[in-house]
Amino acid sequence: MRRFLAFDIGGTILKYGVLTEEGTFVEKYECLTEAYLGGPAILDKVKRLGETLINQHTISGICISTAGQVDSNKGEILYASSFIPDYTGTPLKKELETFFQLPVEVENDVNCAGLAESWIGTGRDAKSLFCLTIGTGIGGSYIIDNKLQAGHSFSAGEIGYIPIEGSQFQDLASTRILVRNVAKRKGIPESEIDGKEIFALAQLDDEICIQEINRLVYYLAKGITTIAYMMNPEMIIIGGGITAQKEYLYPLIMAQLEKDIMPAVLDKVQIEIARNLNDAGMIGALRHFLLQESLKPLKSITTIIESNTHKLTKHEQNIAKFIILNLESMPNKTISEMSRQLNLSEATITRFCKKLEIGSYNKLRLMAKEAIVSTRLYEQTENTSLSSVKQAYTRMFNKFDTLNELEDIKQFKDRLVSAKKVFLYGAGEMTLVAKQLKYKLMKLGMEADAFSDLYQMEISTHVLDRETVVIGLSTSGYDAHIVNMMESAKNMGSTTIGITSQQDSPVALVSDIHLLVPATDDIQGYSHSASEVCAFYLLDVLLKEMQNNGEVISQKNIM
Repeated sequence: MRRFLAFDIGGTILKYGVLTEEGTFVEKYECLTEAYLGGPAILDKVKRLGETLINQHTISGICISTAGQVDSNKGEILYASSFIPDYTGTPLKKELETFFQLPVEVENDVNCAGLAESWIGTGRDAKSLFCLTIGTGIGGSYIIDNKLQAGHSFSAGEIGYIPIEGSQFQDLASTRILVRNVAKRKGIPESEIDGKEIFALAQLDDEICIQEINRLVYYLAKGITTIAYMMNPEMIIIGGGITAQKEYLYPLIMAQLEKDIMPAVLDKVQIEIARNLNDAGMIGALRHFLLQESLKPLKSITTIIESNTHKLTKHEQNIAKFIILNLESMPNKTISEMSRQLNLSEATITRFCKKLEIGSYNKLRLMAKEAIVSTRLYEQTENTSLSSVKQAYTRMFNKFDTLNELEDIKQFKDRLVSAKKVFLYGAGEMTLVAKQLKYKLMKLGMEADAFSDLYQMEISTHVLDRETVVIGLSTSGYDAHIVNMMESAKNMGSTTIGITSQQDSPVALVSDIHLLVPATDDIQGYSHSASEVCAFYLLDVLLKEMQNNGEVISQKNIM
């Protein structure tokens, strides 16, 4: 699978990493942007950081998400605020393609956030969505049918600049304004408080913080209301740093929206919180790169025609216009049919093809077919059983990346390696998983056994001790037999490890360590094998971790 280098250039933090073509991170890092040093210094930093990773991976392209208004066709910064001096006019795409000798695509960071959410985030199934990012400022991006609507001059979605009650939206509802207002009322410098502290104080009944958060929500709802009425998207996704406070904010926002938006409209638009959060810029930059890559055949044919318009006669210009407007039908249209429709001779059409150095009419038809296939590559596909199952498993693996930390898996491994014996308890669809894990552990020289019926489970309690590791597998986390066995094992002093999809389930709560697998409810396009595959995937990660660390499993009796 191809790998890509991605950068998210923000005003404060520069994030970068290597991703697979499906949007999964291989590795990722972040450092200070040091924006005050200016555009040339940022460009040098991107080159330096990128060079290190390119020496370690085979990279197919470079994906850039950046602050500022971007001409995504040319990959240039059209405008950047004074926070990043000398950044306006920077030809990022040209500079980086020359330096790395790789294809580069550049897009605005807010647009990238929207693309990430429409690709593998909260809005992946929405036909239309508006992604609203709340941070130091406020930005937005509008996606229809998975395609970014950039507007005539690349400023579509700049919701932060719309006027509300005499001020710009971002001067009323951004976290920068929240901090400023609270600091002013408390009589302290803005540097002495931040958004996180303000929400913490509000939860401790600090009246000033509560009032200013309510003020922010009031204006934030006004902006969302404008989007709902003007754009009427299927979904509005709220992103940016403020989403870390979603438990506090979401009920307040919805309560205010119920006052501002008529039920007939509000009931039809989903208000959601962004899922990709801090990684949205890099994931969206990759999505933008892949979309641009898919459009190259289309760009090729239109570029050939547009760059040769000055050479064409009036009849040939009619042919060019017909091709661009009817590209979908061109692969199936014979030269005779086209001749009749345009009331031109076949010889005129043939001369047109030769003048543009396409060669022949048949070559033109092949180019049109390639262009059409490319534009369909990332559009919604027919919901066949093949595509729906594939999507379900792809989402499952993407979901997996968000559930467990490597440290949890290392703890799991450490407990297993130090155990004298391992008992596995599984029920239902987890019975097979428990047996398979038993055999994998035995191949590593570990003493292990698996139990699936109640009688076997109860008998096994007679040999439990402090040197036993007990693993309970229950997708729901509420299987009574598994919970009872885990409690018995804990009472006997055994180490208990739960594998479940529910973090607050009885199995998770009774376990010393618990690891999570995606719930099938999280996987649209439900598969009856999804639960087992989730567990097998997790266990393979565990076993790989054991092998990578070169653990020496002492020879023990095999039951």
